[in-house]
Amino acid sequence: MQFYLKPVGGTQCLFTILDHQGLPAYEASGKMTPSGCKILLLDEKRAVAGRISGVRFAQFALYSVHAGRNKVSAAVNYGSFRQPVRLRGKRWKFRGNLETHSFDIVNRHSQVVMVHGKCWKMPGDCYAVQIAGSENVPLCLCLAVLLDCAVSGGCAAPLLAGG
Repeated sequence: MQFYLKPVGGTQCLFTILDHQGLPAYEASGKMTPSGCKILLLDEKRAVAGRISGVRFAQFALYSVHAGRNKVSAAVNYGSFRQPVRLRGKRWKFRGNLETHSFDIVNRHSQVVMVHGKCWKMPGDCYAVQIAGSENVPLCLCLAVLLDCAVSGGCAAPLLAGG
């Protein structure tokens, strides 16, 4: 399934998520505080399809994602080139480059679960997300939103440790 994440400059809405035809399918809305973030993934009926919460320190961030009965924890290490994102709760692995927004997530058999990258056919900033399996859509969209926020610094302002 193909989706497009379009960043929105509002105070609450972070992304409009379009379906393969360019029609609104989801919205990622949230609240950022100095100590963390809380983001909701809302479907077209404004029902909650997923929840993201997180806290960011100087070079490290911890996030929790809930979508239906699925729960994944994501640890983002901004100083690591080798393994910048670690996922727990599913046997999934992050591959690619977080800073360029070009990455995928694979399962334990190295089968692609989600591909994320820059979308060139839409005007402005936009990211294309291809998800294998409709059962993974809300969870993968939440992961795409949190990783886009994490790399852009949008989910939380860094907390200084020990100060």
